[in-house]
Amino acid sequence: MFFADEKCFACGRDNPIGLKLVFQLDEKGRAVATFVAPGEFQGFSKVLHGGIICTLLDEAMAWVMILHGYLGATASMRVKFRRPVPIGKKIEVTGEIIKQGTKSWTLQSYISDGRGQVLADAEGVFGAVSEISSLKPGSK
Repeated sequence: MFFADEKCFACGRDNPIGLKLVFQLDEKGRAVATFVAPGEFQGFSKVLHGGIICTLLDEAMAWVMILHGYLGATASMRVKFRRPVPIGKKIEVTGEIIKQGTKSWTLQSYISDGRGQVLADAEGVFGAVSEISSLKPGSK
């Protein structure tokens, strides 16, 4: 990625044990990625570990900021585990903006299965660290 740390556990391409997530903006301005969890990330039998679920949700919120032209850092995050997240099946991870402030943003994210059922969701407050003007929609 253009500025990402390639060793990042969540999105780095050069991390041999990382998630290698790739987020893109959808037509509604949300950050969206798909992911198939390998068995190495299992908690209970055939279920994704809760710590990895939290990482996916946190990363989706971070990337919605990035894709809108800002770097942010997690200040707080509340997670709800609604249903087991399966190992070996495609899931979608989505992040969206609830409120954009000058110094902090309120964001939400969720993991859904192939039928659109929400398996886990989070709400977080992120501190706006810096602007990435070349990434802001409409900038060149």
